[in-house]
Amino acid sequence: MKKLIVFIFLGALCSQAFAQYNFDKEDVVKHHQIIFNGSTSTWGLLFKLDGKLKWDTDSLGYNGRSTPAIQLGYDYFFNKDMSLGIIGSSQKMGMDIDYLIFKNPNEVTRRFNNMDIAIKRRYIGLKFNYHFINDAKNDLYLGARFGAVFWKISPSVTDTDLDNKLSASFPGSILPSLAVGYKYKIKERVGVGFELSLGIPQLFSYGIDYRF
Repeated sequence: MKKLIVFIFLGALCSQAFAQYNFDKEDVVKHHQIIFNGSTSTWGLLFKLDGKLKWDTDSLGYNGRSTPAIQLGYDYFFNKDMSLGIIGSSQKMGMDIDYLIFKNPNEVTRRFNNMDIAIKRRYIGLKFNYHFINDAKNDLYLGARFGAVFWKISPSVTDTDLDNKLSASFPGSILPSLAVGYKYKIKERVGVGFELSLGIPQLFSYGIDYRF
């Protein structure tokens, strides 16, 4: 009888302990998250356009092209509400030039016909996210990021005036941006999501994530 009372007492203590400490997986924070995204940028949309432009003494006729930017990111979760991460992206764009006319620094008019310009746009930055909802299935967050854009421009024609003109037209930039995003957790570790941004490096992104 005494042994039965002892077992009942111990069982009651264990039940109370388990009640105070929640072992539900929903409350366990996965501190690491890897993200793989495709995204649409303002520059990507602009380079998809075809047209003729004229400004000051410059004239340009072209056919544009662009692929989605590919992004790879990593987030560290301090808790379920706050995360800090790094993101990098690369995007290919280009222009098939019918003609390009401009004046060089010596006021000499230059004209280039039937050439191609290949462009790579790279971004690297830090991001901070505040997660309004972060449970077993949903992750809704507001983010701020700060990073830099780097351009690599490769014309099919080698010419100093042309290189100087293109370098002046596409400088690197360091600007902050804001974002709002949502992720749906398909499984405990795997999810899909999208993000809308105001600023660099994209307007809209979509992809998958893995948490561990």
